[in-house]
Amino acid sequence: MKNFIKIFSHILVWCIILLVPIYIMSKEGTFDSGPYISYMVRTGIFAVLFYVNYLYLIDKFLFNKQVIRYLVANIILITALLLVQTLLLDLLMPHPEFFQREMTERKEGRHPGPPFAMRIFSDYLLIFFVLGLSVAMKMTIRWYADSIKFEQAKSGQLEADLRNLRSQLNPHFLFNTLNNIYSLIAIDQIKAQDSVHRLSNLLRYVLYDNDRKLVPIEKELEFTRNYIDLMKLRVSSNVRLNVMIENKGSNDMIASLMFMTLIENAFKHGLTSKGECFIDIKILVEKETGVLCTVENSLPDVDTRIEAKNSGIGLANLTKRLELIYPGKHEFIVEHRPDSFFTLLRIDFT
Repeated sequence: MKNFIKIFSHILVWCIILLVPIYIMSKEGTFDSGPYISYMVRTGIFAVLFYVNYLYLIDKFLFNKQVIRYLVANIILITALLLVQTLLLDLLMPHPEFFQREMTERKEGRHPGPPFAMRIFSDYLLIFFVLGLSVAMKMTIRWYADSIKFEQAKSGQLEADLRNLRSQLNPHFLFNTLNNIYSLIAIDQIKAQDSVHRLSNLLRYVLYDNDRKLVPIEKELEFTRNYIDLMKLRVSSNVRLNVMIENKGSNDMIASLMFMTLIENAFKHGLTSKGECFIDIKILVEKETGVLCTVENSLPDVDTRIEAKNSGIGLANLTKRLELIYPGKHEFIVEHRPDSFFTLLRIDFT
């Protein structure tokens, strides 16, 4: 369909170019076959020059950075076309009296015609215009095609980042969570059942509910609450955990799994078995201002700092996702404070 539209548009343009002069000259009562034949021959020569460049020479030489060969090929082509034009005009132009009448009119001053130098200049100016037009159109089409490929590549990268984010719910996380739930069965069966329910909801969301690029914000918040509750099962008594997640009437959509990396990093790298430590998670969603998420955790032990370097991969992936999905509509801050690690994520829905 696209090729048909392209071919049809080219045919339409050339029909207009060839038929408009007939309409104008017929309307004014000045139609003469001689000038029109000359016009058709010249237009046909320009058309050949345009399409040879457009369909072959530009791809063959110019886009392959063979500029000299491109120029030489065009010089040969233009020379050949000018020779063909001369032969066609000699063959197709009407009776010799046409030239005699034109010469008589020029001598009498009724039709002086442009100076010879001006005619040569105009011919070559049109040739350069046709060449420039073919290059401009070809480069525009190539730029448009490249931009589509770039957008597809960005979209593919985005999907890859999302798959990578989903993979963070890895067997290690599931193994630890199931062990914690198993331990709860002997202590608090109701809490164990609730944890199993939360785990099933979390897995359902990751595997099925967020296939779309955007999900309702309330579903994302529900997933985040379930994720935090399951992560809390591994928290010991020396950890001070503060969580505040609130939605003030927003029904907006958000890209899925936006908060998981920040929260996972806090639990993975902010806990210590020695002394007091803390994790502070706040997510506030408002219809007018969008979403604001802050996560702060105490610094890890010296023994875990090498492992903590890997957290930068998740943050880098999150940064790329934000740039692709919310360009100019987000703020992402990462701060290494003296006694804590702090991240802030703000997304504007408007």
